[in-house]
Amino acid sequence: MHSILRFRPRLSFLAAPGCAAALVLWLSVLEDRQFNANSALLLALGLAIAVADTIPFVALAFAGCALVAQAAGVFPSILVAGVLPYCAVPFVVFFATRGYRGPRRRVLPVSAVLLAAAATVSWFQDGPWINFIFGTHLYGRGMVRSLTVCLLIMGAFAAVNLGAWALGVAVSATSASRRAQLRAEARLRETATALAVEQERNRIAAELHDVLAHSLAVVIAQAEGIRYIHRTEPESVEAAATVIAEAARSALVETRRMIEGTNPDLSVAAVTDGIELMAQRLTSSGMTVRLSEEGNPDKLVQPHGPAVHRVVQESLTNAFKHGDHSAGADVGLNWHPGGVIVRIESTLPADTAQPSGEGASASGTGSGRGIPGMTARANATGGWLNAFPTDTHFIVSAAIGAPPLERNHS
Repeated sequence: MHSILRFRPRLSFLAAPGCAAALVLWLSVLEDRQFNANSALLLALGLAIAVADTIPFVALAFAGCALVAQAAGVFPSILVAGVLPYCAVPFVVFFATRGYRGPRRRVLPVSAVLLAAAATVSWFQDGPWINFIFGTHLYGRGMVRSLTVCLLIMGAFAAVNLGAWALGVAVSATSASRRAQLRAEARLRETATALAVEQERNRIAAELHDVLAHSLAVVIAQAEGIRYIHRTEPESVEAAATVIAEAARSALVETRRMIEGTNPDLSVAAVTDGIELMAQRLTSSGMTVRLSEEGNPDKLVQPHGPAVHRVVQESLTNAFKHGDHSAGADVGLNWHPGGVIVRIESTLPADTAQPSGEGASASGTGSGRGIPGMTARANATGGWLNAFPTDTHFIVSAAIGAPPLERNHS
């Protein structure tokens, strides 16, 4: 359908020449005329129609000159040339109006009235034609009667020409509206494509942030530990290297899955196993993570599984980067039908009121991707997320899925 609509404007320039050719042939057959000097007015007006769509004012001027030429006797008289060629004048007005793109559109109706005046003059300059049409109704009846009939004929010509002008304005407005609609639809498609690209870019950035921030924090902590214990505790180096390798391997697998667009395992067992693995890595890196679960886990649905995993992962990463390692962190999962309530509580360092890192703020509107990203994930499941400091702790509380309780900042 769209290809047809795009193809139609390419053929619109053929409308005026096609109409001119059809009209000339039809009138020639109707009056049984040959293409000779007697058809001069018809051919001139046909040429004016053919070019009216591309050079409107030239076509209007040429049609006017043709009518004046007949009145001046340059073209054959109406009795010889016939009256039907005058049917071409409204077509000139119509196609000139349709093709005009300039600002001074008032010139077009004025030109239509001037063409009506030229046609009237051509009629009344041809005495035999007037006598043939009106006979004794005008002859010897006085100037007033003749002038009245002249004005009536001019009014009839002007009415037809102005009707053609009005139709041309309507067709031109419709075409302009359709072109504007097609342009708007094209811009809308481009905007939708750009929006989809931007959303995918943001998704990848958020996923990379969540995956790499946690894994790199573990890798850095273990690598820093190796620097200090490789001489005094060589037996611990292998365990630290194993943790580094597992963290790097897990980050690589998750990054590949993210880029390929494949969904991770959404089962409850997979989610809890992933959280336990995170807890083990962070515990081996110096921050003890204590897990607790309540309720009976229900089957998780997309995107509940990734949301639970990412909220816990980001919260523990922030706690590891900004919290008190020696006090550890507590992760609680309260399962309920349709979702889970997640609560992560970490201890703030003694010299700070709250984590000052990436995305950490009481309102959850930091400049980073951390808390805003977790909030977006929770909201996408129909839940909510709160992140706020107390005097000694930083708490992240989130409902993934349909929450059974109202928000609680305490």
